[in-house]
Amino acid sequence: MHNSSLTSLPRPALNDLSARADLSAARRRVLEIVEASAEPMTAVQIADALNLHHNTVREHLDALAAAGFIAVSTRPTGKRGRPALRYSSTAPDPRQVVESYVHLLDSIAQTLDSREDARAMALEIGRLWAEHTPVVLETATAAGNTVKERMTALLPHLAMMGFAPEVNGDDIVLRSCPLVTQGHTPHSLLCTMHEGFLRAVADLDDEPSDRDPNTVPERIRVIPFAGDGCHLRANVLAAKNAEA
Repeated sequence: MHNSSLTSLPRPALNDLSARADLSAARRRVLEIVEASAEPMTAVQIADALNLHHNTVREHLDALAAAGFIAVSTRPTGKRGRPALRYSSTAPDPRQVVESYVHLLDSIAQTLDSREDARAMALEIGRLWAEHTPVVLETATAAGNTVKERMTALLPHLAMMGFAPEVNGDDIVLRSCPLVTQGHTPHSLLCTMHEGFLRAVADLDDEPSDRDPNTVPERIRVIPFAGDGCHLRANVLAAKNAEA
């Protein structure tokens, strides 16, 4: 995929998800009715379901079709005249998008868990993740030199990622998690990847040779599933090789 020209790639689904969030309440209701139907619907059926005039509904449908959220088709009726247009959803469902990638990440973590160096690899994945988000690293660098300053600077970023962070004494408590779905707990190695990400942010001044997950001081730790959420704990003095 990295070698493909941009013109050969599918349209980014993120664009559709972002556009969905910007829909008006009325247009979103029309889309939700179409999504909930097992069969393509006519404008009259949608108007009846919403108690709206069919011309108003058609305006919304035209806009949704232009945005790529619904497909328009016809179905022969065997009667005279032009068959009614029927509308079906092509919009991404945010819940299904999240759940599909949660399961993908869990599959990756389960595969990784079969390795003896699973934790070290998970931390390294987290470090690479941080390197691919330079804005986060720049925000942390500008905030100061202490772990607490850098973690505090990341609160807006953590909130936007869906973690609902709160400062509680020396800890940052993550009250929610985008990888937790109904009846599903994410694999613990995914928390380790997040820890690797946060360590990279906290330890920006370390030399590259000091970034080996087995030797770098644990300046930040993730304590998962601690009752009130997951905790991020600054631990500047603790180091794996200093426990003698």
